Amino acid sequence: MGIADILGYQITRANLVALAHFERAVTTPFKLRKVEFTILQLIHEGLCTTLSQLSKELQMTPPSVSVWLDKLTARRLLRRSKGDIDGRTQNLQLTETGTQLTERAQEALLTSEQQLMAVLSPGERVLLLEILHKLCAKQAS
Repeated sequence: MGIADILGYQITRANLVALAHFERAVTTPFKLRKVEFTILQLIHEGLCTTLSQLSKELQMTPPSVSVWLDKLTARRLLRRSKGDIDGRTQNLQLTETGTQLTERAQEALLTSEQQLMAVLSPGERVLLLEILHKLCAKQAS
């Protein structure tokens, strides 16, 4: 048994390949870092609409997430508003520009990832994603 049999090593290698695709598909053309794209995508999909939800999902402190939100707000990609019930809650919503950019970046990323996963059969692609979801869900619980 060697390093090639260590799960973490293989995941790290796969991540480096995926990151290179991300850089070419999203960072360079859209000027979005991974965390910025992730924040925009989570808000766009309605999975995280408050600062506290984003902090939990990204496993980052609220002040750290706030720094990223400030950058996205300065680029006019994001709007923040106080919660109706609790004024301390920050509701997050993409601007029209933010929505358009997120959709274009996602489309470019999906196209790039299709090229990355072209070496896999359709069944292997589904299985890979199912396995990764399962590993992440187990970690979260």
